[in-house]
Amino acid sequence: MQSLFKAGKRVSRFPIVLVYLPNSLSKNRYLYCPERAIKTAVQRNRIKRKLRAVIHEEEKNFLKGFDIAILAKKEMLDLKHGELVKILVSLIHRIQ
Repeated sequence: MQSLFKAGKRVSRFPIVLVYLPNSLSKNRYLYCPERAIKTAVQRNRIKRKLRAVIHEEEKNFLKGFDIAILAKKEMLDLKHGELVKILVSLIHRIQ
């Protein structure tokens, strides 16, 4: 995963940043990374669950063959599900 952060390209829209790199597989691999400023494990895990849910719902519409790290700031907890879907889908569609 170090190569993902060193050589990967970035796209962002507050409060989410995507770091992506093509892989040689026919599927996407995801890494969920809440920022360290989120103090409790409960909140960090809630962010990961929300992100996984959106990916599970929308993945059939995404390009395949990427390693994608999803970096989330604590403000993501304030978003409603529909807003989160809109932001994450728009970011993933910007991946080339």
